Amino acid sequence: MKKVVIVPDEEQISNSEVKNYSLDLDYHVKAYQKFSDDNNLDFEFTEDESHLAALLIAGLGHFNYKTEEEMGLLIFYLPEIITNRQLTYFQEHKNEYENYKQIGAYLIRKMDDDIFTDEVYGVNDIEREMIKRNKIFKEEKGHVR
Repeated sequence: MKKVVIVPDEEQISNSEVKNYSLDLDYHVKAYQKFSDDNNLDFEFTEDESHLAALLIAGLGHFNYKTEEEMGLLIFYLPEIITNRQLTYFQEHKNEYENYKQIGAYLIRKMDDDIFTDEVYGVNDIEREMIKRNKIFKEEKGHVR
C-alpha cells in the first residue's frame, strides 16, 4: 500500500484540511495531482514525477510525506517554513512514524526560482529540523522576540 499525506500551509490555502490519500493509490503522484487540482495549483504531473511533485508541493509551503508500506519506507518533504499546524501534526503522529524501517526527509531550500534539497534521516532529527523551520514562521508572525 502507498500513502501520501499533505498538511497544507494554512496561511496560503484557507479552510484547507490535512489530506490523507491512501485508498487505491497505485502511484504517489496521483495524490499530488489531486491536491493540485483541488487547490487550483495548475500542475500537470506524469506518473514518473512523484519525487518532483512532492518537492514542488513542499516548495509552495505544504508539508507532505509518502510511504511504501511493504518496504517500511517513509519520506518527508519539508518546506522552508513549517507552520504551527504542520509541526503539531508531525508531533501528534510521531509514534506512528517510528514504526517505519527507513525514514528520511528532503529539506527544501529555495534560491530565486530554483529548489535545492538537503537530506536528514531519523524521526528525531527530522523533528529538530521542523522545530527550527517553525521558529522562522513564528518570527515572521511576531511570536518570538
